[in-house]
This record gives sequence, C-alpha cells and structure tokens, in this order.
Amino acid sequence: MAFRVILIENEVEIKVKLNNLIVTKEGNDIWIPLGDISIVVMDNLSSMLSARLLCQLSEQGIGLMLCNQEHLPTGYYSSYDNHSRASKVIGYQIEKNDQYYGQLWKRIVEEKIKNQAKAYFRMKNDPEGAEQIAGYSLGIAEGDKTNREAHAAKVYFNLLMDTSFSRGNENILLNSGLNYGYAVLRAYIARACVGYGLNTQLGIHHKNEYNRFNLVDDLMEPLRPFVDVIAYEAMKEASYFTPEHRRKLVNVLNMKIKYRNKKMYMCNMIENYVEQFASLIMERDNKIVFPDVNEFIGEEFHEI
Repeated sequence: MAFRVILIENEVEIKVKLNNLIVTKEGNDIWIPLGDISIVVMDNLSSMLSARLLCQLSEQGIGLMLCNQEHLPTGYYSSYDNHSRASKVIGYQIEKNDQYYGQLWKRIVEEKIKNQAKAYFRMKNDPEGAEQIAGYSLGIAEGDKTNREAHAAKVYFNLLMDTSFSRGNENILLNSGLNYGYAVLRAYIARACVGYGLNTQLGIHHKNEYNRFNLVDDLMEPLRPFVDVIAYEAMKEASYFTPEHRRKLVNVLNMKIKYRNKKMYMCNMIENYVEQFASLIMERDNKIVFPDVNEFIGEEFHEI
C-alpha cells in the first residue's frame, strides 16, 4: 500500500524513470518508487511538470495537489478511473434512494458533531463547552433537515476562537491552516474513492453539479476535527503561516490513530473507512465504523 506524501517546497526538476519519481535539487537526485507514493503536494510555482509525469501519476493512482502563491491548495489532479468494476459500483450508488442517503447523512452529521465535541475538549479542556457542542448530535432528523451540522459548527468555532471568528475570513491565521489540512484530507479521500470504484460526483448530501468531489466532501466531514486539533495546536501562538505548519498539516496522513481496535496510520484508516463505505453501498456490509477523535494518537516519538 502506498504511504509516502511528497511535499515539494523548492524549485526542483521532477521526472519519471524506471518506475521511480526522480526529484533533482541542486544537482542531487532523490529516487522514490512510484509504488510508495500516495500523494504529491506541489507547493512551489517554479517547478515544471511534464505531461508524461502526469500520465504516470494517474496510471499509478497517485494524487497531485497544487498550491498557489499564498501556499494554499488550489487544485487536485487524480486518476479518472483505475477500478475494474467502476460501472458496477456506480450502479449501486445511483440506485440508492433519498431515504437511504438521508439516513446515512444523519449518521455522518452525528459522528462529525461528536468528534467536534471531543476535539474541543482536547484543545480547551472545557467540559461544559464540549457538552454543549455534543448536544447538537441528539435528535438529528433524517437528512439533517434542521441543519444541526451548521448550528453545531457555529457554536464549536465560537467557543474555540471567540464569537468574532468566521471560517470565511481569509485574514484569520487559523483558517489558512484549516484550509490546507482539509485539502490534504480531501485529496487522499478522493484518491481512495477512485481506487474503490466510487464516483466522487455522486454525493450523499452534497449535490453541487459543479463539484467533482461531492462524495469526498460528504465522507470527510467526520474527519475534519482531526485537522482542527493539529492546526490549532500548531498555530495557536503563531503570527504567520510557516513552512513548518504546512509540513505538520501534510503529515496528518502519517500520524497514528487507533481504529477498529488496531493502531494504524491515518492514511491506512482512510483507506479502510472508504472501503467500508464502498462495501455498504454494494450491500456487502451493513455498517461503517467512523474514526474517533479520542483515539487519535498523532505523531509518535521514540527515544534513541
């Protein structure tokens, strides 16, 4: 299973040879087997990519995330279809009715709000605030018709950052970290969905005709609080969005979590999570185990 996340921050030459990605910096070559790579994050506008390289990345199922001059993710490139039975899986997605997806979205919103409550307690050690957030996970209607998700998010971020905080305000430093981390998660989930033959445009709740990743945006909702914890803890006393912050957020995929009674990397958990959704849609299983913020280990350090 591919596990490497390649972050390109400097002007380098990138090419493919003998099924390896070769990154040349200041005359030195770094060879990385394509089979080891899950995502390449391009955070430098001077590096050039060839059409041959893009073809190789898509054929190997490797995602490519592009960042703009502000170092914020602006685009994602992936394989269009690398699953042998994609049309069969899409058939299962299409045949599910509104009630089925309404119940599934209700469960996703419940798990997201529970994880927000746990993440808030982890960051602020405020049991009353965590309980207030968790309260929104109770009594959610099918399809979340009363929009508990938005109400919980407003309370969550107001308690975390104060009432002046707005997710749409680009001048708030934490938003840069959140957007960056969410984009990394989004890219990896998109890669996993394509790998399991799922059509990413066919969402559970998100139905935007211009969004190629409706399903990805649905599946990532319960995982957003993991990024919140990483970004907040790394940036709560920062004045600028630094390369170290970006490396920390990209590294979310290599952090550890206990999931389904096993300790694993976040990237492996995401693969497992998406596989369960595909099995659910194809009626091979009847449940999904959602990741729990309380089981998030983060980076592990070992004494030498």
